[in-house]
Amino acid sequence: MKIWKSLLVLLFVILLAGGGFWVYQQYFSARKVNSLDLISQDAVFVFDTYQGAETWNSLVNDPAWGIFKTFPAFEKLSSQLITLDSLTGESGQIAKLVQKEQLSISLHATGIENFELLYTLNLSPSKTSGLLEDFKSKIPEGSRFQTRMYSDQEVVEYYNQENNRVWSIAILGDLVAFSSSSFLVEQAIRYYLNENQEGFSKLIQNTELDRNSPGRLLLSGKGMASLLKGVAGDRENQAISNLEIMNAALALNLSFKEGLLEFTGPVFYPDPINFTPSIRANLTAIESLISNSTLSLTQYNLESIFETQKIENRAFPFRSTLVGEIQRTLTDRGFFDNFSGELYLLDLEKFGGSDQNLALLARTVDAAPALSLLKDFQKSESEENSDFYLDYEILFVPEEEFPAHLFQGKFHGFGQTFITSVNDILIFANSQQAMKLILDDFTSNNTWRNSSNAPDAKSELNSASGFSRIYLIDEIWSKWTKYSNPSWSSFLQRYTSSFRSFPWISLHINKLPDRTEATLRFPYKSDYTPEIKQSGAISLQPNKSIVLDQKLIYGPATVINYQDNTQDILVQDENNVMHLFNEIGEEVYSYPLDGPIVSDIFQVDYYKNGKLQILLATKNKIYGIDRLGNLLPRYPFSLGNQWISHLNLVDYSNTKEYRYFISTEEGNLFLLDKTGQQLDGWNPLTIQEKTTGAPAHYRIPGKGDYMAALSEKGNLFIFNRRGEKLAASPLKLGDAIKSRGIVWRDPSSRSFKFVTVTSNGEIIHSNFDGEIGYRNQLIKDDRDSEFMLVPDQKENDFVFISRQYNEVTVLDKSEKQLMNIRVSGDDLIYQYFDFGADRQIFALTDLTQEFCYLYDMEGNLMTTMPLESSSSVQITYQSSKGQYLIRTISGSRITEFLLSD
Repeated sequence: MKIWKSLLVLLFVILLAGGGFWVYQQYFSARKVNSLDLISQDAVFVFDTYQGAETWNSLVNDPAWGIFKTFPAFEKLSSQLITLDSLTGESGQIAKLVQKEQLSISLHATGIENFELLYTLNLSPSKTSGLLEDFKSKIPEGSRFQTRMYSDQEVVEYYNQENNRVWSIAILGDLVAFSSSSFLVEQAIRYYLNENQEGFSKLIQNTELDRNSPGRLLLSGKGMASLLKGVAGDRENQAISNLEIMNAALALNLSFKEGLLEFTGPVFYPDPINFTPSIRANLTAIESLISNSTLSLTQYNLESIFETQKIENRAFPFRSTLVGEIQRTLTDRGFFDNFSGELYLLDLEKFGGSDQNLALLARTVDAAPALSLLKDFQKSESEENSDFYLDYEILFVPEEEFPAHLFQGKFHGFGQTFITSVNDILIFANSQQAMKLILDDFTSNNTWRNSSNAPDAKSELNSASGFSRIYLIDEIWSKWTKYSNPSWSSFLQRYTSSFRSFPWISLHINKLPDRTEATLRFPYKSDYTPEIKQSGAISLQPNKSIVLDQKLIYGPATVINYQDNTQDILVQDENNVMHLFNEIGEEVYSYPLDGPIVSDIFQVDYYKNGKLQILLATKNKIYGIDRLGNLLPRYPFSLGNQWISHLNLVDYSNTKEYRYFISTEEGNLFLLDKTGQQLDGWNPLTIQEKTTGAPAHYRIPGKGDYMAALSEKGNLFIFNRRGEKLAASPLKLGDAIKSRGIVWRDPSSRSFKFVTVTSNGEIIHSNFDGEIGYRNQLIKDDRDSEFMLVPDQKENDFVFISRQYNEVTVLDKSEKQLMNIRVSGDDLIYQYFDFGADRQIFALTDLTQEFCYLYDMEGNLMTTMPLESSSSVQITYQSSKGQYLIRTISGSRITEFLLSD
């Protein structure tokens, strides 16, 4: 009851002020006041209307009201208005009071994380007649009014029974300004007295409001900065800095449409930008690279790159040395000559241990000249600045915020930049993971253009807009809640269902013959119900199974069928026969090997004709087998009396001139070409220690090529490609190591580190200069404790395993505990799968019981019953179907399961 009483008192005070309006005119110099002159330019939003009652009724009667009423502010406002209207003794009296009068509602920051509303309303004294006495009788006992002066202006304040100030009111010319925040009323007074102080009306060039429209929504760059500073966890980011100095605004008229709230109106931008869209736009090519893992998208689609370059971020801290180098080596040499005006910034889901993934797509007529100039530019920085992924050459630029320096301060967030080209579209990514995600999804057709699973929001992207920004609410929601400050994060999480009733939000700027117009759209699902996430485990039934005659001892491993890009399944039985099955379970061929497979399964293009062959190793031989089951020339071959323990495939520059990097049980390293010839310096290279995993080649951006092997005795051996030991090699990491290591890019330092954990539980970070930069001892409760590092299936991310007694603890790369699992067996296999966003799986296989348990990253079992498995499991994610494909072997059976995401 206190809420509506306080609002009742507020209306009484307003009416009292209105009743004395003529007296006020006798003593003060009254003037007609534009309410927008009293509203600061950093207001988060302003809603301006002459049809307050009709607009409110339209909203309440619109299906969207089913969403809005769930928010506390709208629920309270509705209840207060209904109660207040009934107290006047005549239904609709409040509506008559505000109808045809200018009402402005603006939201302002009043603290670090707090926002309050300011109301301004025209007062027509004729409308107050007969209501004053009625309201006087309704004022609750114990409340009081108090007046004070602020800059010679009277401020009336209402205090409730608890002596809390509830409202502050001031009459300013022909307007009344009122708010629950006295600061906002005082600010309105300052704007009223100082006519030279620029209010919101200045931003929209005093554009008049259509009196017959439902109302208009006014937004400004400075207002958006106020909102972000109050909500975001990082209040000093570049986006806020740019908005704070942007003198741009939108004046958008509201219209109610089926399933849609739409705001349309003029754009007020300080710079003379021509937002005419590019006549050369090729949206089809762009959409073929927009990943279904996109959270939000920003589109620049202007007539030329030079028009796009006129849009500047003047708050960006340019480095003069880098600006000069770009000008000299790129711009002056025609870097932008083949660019169109099409630039697309994609904010991508977290992937491979990287939480912030960005990709910038820049369409060109011919990307080759730009790439050539980029190579010249990067040569001045260091010797080795390129690598390969999926046959694409990836250039590396270590300079911080390189795209922002290229594109006038736009597109910040690139600590380092990885660049490639697909179909004459340049791709700039801020991480290796982002680049891999774009290329993986392009290759697998998991894009807006080619996937049936593309979001409905793709309909908002069109070539007729000069500028667009689209937020996919479902996809980006977890990121927003994570990066907002704690108080706002809890609010967003509490009302997740309501916010996510809006599937996306889009803003478009279009050039019309006589004006530049913006359109802001809020489509909504009035029948939206929160998605019910499975909190319990799922009962899985086999989708497919293959039964062989012999017990299986290896697999299942997947290889790509180059003929149709499907997955084949490879296993080996106890008679050492290798079997290859196609996706539907038909055997392609079988081939007898001389012993058990000891390596991973690789694929090579031996003849460089696009046809792939299988490469694998047993203890004694290396095999190369084509898809028809035939051996490659001179295969298999052996290392004489050496026993192979690990095999790795190396292709330095994606030329298909393969190198086979091999470690043996005798403690030797070999490097062979694809014909089996031993290369100089590696024939063999003796380290006299067994390795924990396959030796590997690493190309470190800005550093060069390294050949590395981690030994079971805790030594990291580092060589160049010629087999020459580098300084400080071997690097002593610990007394003993059981698990492999991984090269990981630390996002905080943007440096590449070799990470592992010793058998005693000491986590080590080192680099290829022979320096150990970090050591930390994990808790060890038992001398028989086991510690492992487990990389994901693509070696982008990793977790640590700590086994103490009969418990397995899983920790993330920052050593934060993810889960604690009770186990009984001693012979365990640990696997970690990361498919982006929240699609991570930890698999624990107990070889004693021959059971595999699947867990999400909160430690919840994903299946009601463990899967029968006598080896590692194989899991892939089918993005087009939103499901996991899980394959296991047990006894003589291969089993396939489908698990919905």
